[in-house]
Amino acid sequence: MTPLRSIAIYSLTLFFAFLYWVPLFPALAVFAFLPTETRRHLVRRCLLGFGLLTVRVAWRPFFRVRFSDRSGGVHDPGIIIVNHRAATDAFLVALPHICAAQTVNGWPLRLPVIGWVANYAGYLDITGWEYAKLKDRAEAILECGDMILSYPEGTRSESRKMNVFHSGIFQVARELEVPVYMLCIAGNQHMPDRKFRFREFRDLAVRLLPPIPSDAVAKSASAYALRKEVFRIMEAELAAMDAELDAGELRADDGDGAPAAEPVREIEELRP
Repeated sequence: MTPLRSIAIYSLTLFFAFLYWVPLFPALAVFAFLPTETRRHLVRRCLLGFGLLTVRVAWRPFFRVRFSDRSGGVHDPGIIIVNHRAATDAFLVALPHICAAQTVNGWPLRLPVIGWVANYAGYLDITGWEYAKLKDRAEAILECGDMILSYPEGTRSESRKMNVFHSGIFQVARELEVPVYMLCIAGNQHMPDRKFRFREFRDLAVRLLPPIPSDAVAKSASAYALRKEVFRIMEAELAAMDAELDAGELRADDGDGAPAAEPVREIEELRP
């Protein structure tokens, strides 16, 4: 059943991609004549809409995605750290309805079509650029009111266990003194696998956690200390989300993006 399952979801995804992007081609052409940051922002808005369409419409016949926002509804420009289990993460990150540029390894930027759109939207080459360029481009994105989505594991874990985080994006957050958000995605470790096969369909959970405020980020002892704290928080939250998914006990506040009433928890002092 795995090949048929994969063919079905990819076919529907491509169908909706065609319906969404073809009418937008004239607008994308006009964007080329706008100031660079304005154009990049508008393309990111288009990508956000496509991500939402894919998750909420194209994929709905196959599985449900339950999203909850625990951030308190405050979305000041900052850096969103995302765990990375599967390729579907690139679409699931649209659920908070936040316009953002994603960090990517260099090779997707060189792909036909996908790479062109990513470059057109101002996505960040986390592995191919020198740190100074990464920081400058990140600052420009934040100044126009958008956020940065980053996967500090660097590659898909394809399991419930997170890979070790890299420190680069945390150093950017410290130097720019911006809040750090955490977006946890659970359930999709085999959707798809590394060979892009959907080995199963199951409900997923996506949860935006309370941020580490910008002043706490700036005062953290080091990028390593900040990275370690974020990893600790996300690891605990993902374990709870996986357990809830396994037991079918996701709470009512996890439905279709309704904000939770849970207060913002205190962030422990960041130590090296």
